[in-house]
Amino acid sequence: MTFLNPAILWALAAVSIPILIHIFNLKRTKKIEFSTLMFLKEIQQSKYRRIKLKQLLILLCRIAFIILLVMMFSRPFDTGFLGSPGSKARSTVLLILDDSFSMQSRTSSGSELDAAKRKLAETIDILGNDDEIYFATVSSIGDAGRDFHIKDKNRLKDSAGSIKASDITRDLNEVMYYANDILRSSSSGFKEIYLFTDGQKSFIENNSPIAGSIKPEMNTKLNIVLTGSRLANNLSVDTVNLVSKIFEKDRPVKLKASVTNHNNYNVTNKSITAVYGSLKDEKVIDIPANSTVDVEFQIKPGAAGFTGGTIELQQSEIADDELSGDNTQYFTFYVPQKVSVLMASGTPSESEYLKLALSSSEEIFKADNPNNPVYFEINDVSSSDISSLDLKKYDCIVLSGKGSFSQNETTKLAEYIENGGGVLVYPGVSVTPENYNNSLMKALNLPYIISQFTETTPAGFDKIDYSHPVFEGIFKKVSGETPGPESPAINSGFDLASGINSIAVVTMTNGKNFMVEYSKGRGRLMMFAVSPDFRNSDFPSKNLFSPITVRSVLYMANINGIRPGTAGKDYFADVNVSDAGDSLKLISSLKDASPISIPVTENTQVINLHNNIPNSSVYSLSSAGEEIMRFPVNFEKAESFTTRLTPTETKDYIKKTFGIEPEVIEPQETVSAAIIDIRTGRDLWQYFLMASLIFLLIEYLLARSILKTK
Repeated sequence: MTFLNPAILWALAAVSIPILIHIFNLKRTKKIEFSTLMFLKEIQQSKYRRIKLKQLLILLCRIAFIILLVMMFSRPFDTGFLGSPGSKARSTVLLILDDSFSMQSRTSSGSELDAAKRKLAETIDILGNDDEIYFATVSSIGDAGRDFHIKDKNRLKDSAGSIKASDITRDLNEVMYYANDILRSSSSGFKEIYLFTDGQKSFIENNSPIAGSIKPEMNTKLNIVLTGSRLANNLSVDTVNLVSKIFEKDRPVKLKASVTNHNNYNVTNKSITAVYGSLKDEKVIDIPANSTVDVEFQIKPGAAGFTGGTIELQQSEIADDELSGDNTQYFTFYVPQKVSVLMASGTPSESEYLKLALSSSEEIFKADNPNNPVYFEINDVSSSDISSLDLKKYDCIVLSGKGSFSQNETTKLAEYIENGGGVLVYPGVSVTPENYNNSLMKALNLPYIISQFTETTPAGFDKIDYSHPVFEGIFKKVSGETPGPESPAINSGFDLASGINSIAVVTMTNGKNFMVEYSKGRGRLMMFAVSPDFRNSDFPSKNLFSPITVRSVLYMANINGIRPGTAGKDYFADVNVSDAGDSLKLISSLKDASPISIPVTENTQVINLHNNIPNSSVYSLSSAGEEIMRFPVNFEKAESFTTRLTPTETKDYIKKTFGIEPEVIEPQETVSAAIIDIRTGRDLWQYFLMASLIFLLIEYLLARSILKTK
């Protein structure tokens, strides 16, 4: 027996009231002896004993009445031998259908999603007319604006039959969190959750930081209805990464896609296609069992702006690949129309050659914007002006000859870099390592500059990392030899350290580093050992000075810091809307997709788009008709792994994690019979009411008999 309203049991303390009254009445009794009536004492003794016995029985009846009355209000419920089908308490039932794309796995009579729908329909038929019913899919259960309450069971069966697999995936911890939220609004004392799922391991087990902190409400019964036990065959496109780090019109952009074979056998001649705009590139691959292969594509953007596309694995053999939901990955990248550069130098002469290199390269970019050939939009300021500027407005910051940094400057630069910005640093001849180490390098927690050096015999380039984005593709090999650009003569400079969070891009013949890249947060800092003039070397006079300068700025600009999203998950977009009443427009690249208006308030800076990205797709966000960002949304990678837990493992994990022991209905069980067995039981409050009235009647009769005796 259990209690559906156990909070009332605290009222059992009321049994102390009749006990106190009884004790108080005993203390009030006074014993007075009359000598003339002494002969009656012996005659009345037996009568007094009968009265005291009746008083004790009245006390016990009152105590029993209070106990039974309190237990009646606490809603006793029995699932034992007293129970019978159809004679159970009215309850609140939450039905949850797993519609994640792993439910596309095949069974003997269709997909597991089809099997789940059939089991759901059987369950709906069993529910009583008085039951309060709620229904949600795994993909929709987190939608705060949706009404999950169901008033028409037949309509529910019809609508559930049309549900299709979704790109949105959640784990059991999330589902239980939202289920608690839905059930909290119900006043029923008994609550049931029926989850129809394939029992995928990645769904039930999770490493969420809040795993185990979600406890179901009192008197909530969790029932897991499994749809199958067969391990599905599957191939998946797991990720698409941009290999290229510098993006220019008519220059190839490299993409790398990872494809996994989840099967225990090799697959061959699988077609994978990259589609971007009207262009298409197809490759054929072989994938060994339980392994991943990388496929590289090259895309040549024909114009500046955003480019989006897909990498798709063709589902040619269903036997090899049952799940289509993980066969497509979306990607986007951006080719800049112009690059905003903050050029901060100690004196104008210290940035003269840098500006000359950037401006001379603009002839290359004129074709993109013939009416405004300025590609590098340079704001040339004194290095002391950094503290007063909004650094977020610039794609790249170039520091030349800055001697020292204030606390405010280092804080702003560190924040700029950690948030994805890029900074190029050329030290001046009057700068000492201590100037940088005690300010900039310390604030960024980067390796300190070792020292300054002066060479009697000029040093030159020794090793160049030609795979680094700055150098990749700008030198051609001749007769299979390693390319060797004309090296500058380096007389003096900084001895740059490399180590944790840093790599040496160019080293010198004196064993020191000429060019080092440092990483911090989402951004980067690139430092050169010499100043960009002729005081340390003849570097500006060499042919490679201009391409290195241009490509370093393009690389550090980090134009393509586009974050991919996951369907249905939080996605925070940085926007800047100044006018109240303006609205943003979000549109998917899927066919027949309609724009979604997203209202904003004045000075909106960040918005969460999670409710507006339910599908894998490329999404475009625009304001006042101008596209401000484009980003890809893909599926949750864990959904591709079809490993399942056994019913015993499922039960043990849930009991350990959530503190409740669920009922697990196995695939081969008849759902209707299993659920009837689970729901067997009855309300017992009426029995407790009848018993309390009986004791009340007995107490009344005993009290009357005492009065007659007196």
